[in-house]
Amino acid sequence: MQQRDFMDLISGRREGFVAACLRLLLRLASFGYAAAVCLRLALYSVGLLRSRRAGAPVICVGNLTTGGTGKTPAVAHVVRTLGELGARPAIVSRGYRAKSSGNDEMKVLAELCPGVLHIQNAHRLAGARQAIVEGAGCIVLDDGFSHLRLARDLDLLLLDALNPFGFGRMLPRGLLREPLRSMGRASAVVITRADVAQPERLREIEDVARCYGFAGPVIHAAHQPEKLAELVSGAPVVLSELRGKVVAPFCGIGNPRGFERTLESLGAAISPLGTLVLNDHAYMDEGEVTRQVEPFLRAAREQGAQIGICTQKDAVKLRGRALAVPADMPVLELRVQFRILRGEEELRAMLARVIAPGN
Repeated sequence: MQQRDFMDLISGRREGFVAACLRLLLRLASFGYAAAVCLRLALYSVGLLRSRRAGAPVICVGNLTTGGTGKTPAVAHVVRTLGELGARPAIVSRGYRAKSSGNDEMKVLAELCPGVLHIQNAHRLAGARQAIVEGAGCIVLDDGFSHLRLARDLDLLLLDALNPFGFGRMLPRGLLREPLRSMGRASAVVITRADVAQPERLREIEDVARCYGFAGPVIHAAHQPEKLAELVSGAPVVLSELRGKVVAPFCGIGNPRGFERTLESLGAAISPLGTLVLNDHAYMDEGEVTRQVEPFLRAAREQGAQIGICTQKDAVKLRGRALAVPADMPVLELRVQFRILRGEEELRAMLARVIAPGN
């Protein structure tokens, strides 16, 4: 099942008898998943399973749900802040769907944090210790909130303002990796895309986190458009180029709706064909491009789209490749920057305490 179809199913947007039966089956499966997760959490709680220290401060940037929170730019922001504070950070991640050259997130982080060591290893503890051997003074654990084997000194939990609690259900009926009470482990909650949510909604998200035991600071952040570039040549394009244009977005990310909202904030209109949503971490190999991306862009052009556009996470897999699309349809990539709207000083202070000598 494709990502968009799955999201339509679990969100309830897909209606009918078959959809209801599928949701029932997913709910039954979620009971087994939830039982396994809760048992694992209990074993860590009573000490039968133990977290291990890496030998240097560990800052975790993670999710309660399966992606879609805009975590990669947040990781880059934390890494840059640590560098400004005088630390030598390294990034450690699992490397989901990684090839020998690394996955899409590794390539994006290499562009956002040039020169920063990034170790991809499914055994995060081993990866962290390898990074320390190679000179890292602290570790930024990318997407490690549920990876309790590696002890951490700071847990930054990202909640997307557009869907903070994964439809309120555990996988696979919803998007939650852990029960909501796990928010109580977080050192700080970062509400991403806070700029597109109403103040009442932000207060509601914070209230829910507090109800489930979270006691730390709540930080508001946004993913703001930074620049455009042509996909093939890399030539810069001004952001105002999108205003009043009909665009054909395509992406393989966890939250396509967030991408669409960003484009709309720049004055663009989504084409009648909508957005081509590929699976998160899609390889964008020759087969996917020729079977899905290029036909979509050609069809969108016929329907009036003027520009094809993707995210930086997609572009790192496509750059330099000439797409078989109409000559009058440029294909662009949009880059965003992670910006703290509320709580920047609190975040810097927390990071400074973690990396201070003697801690």
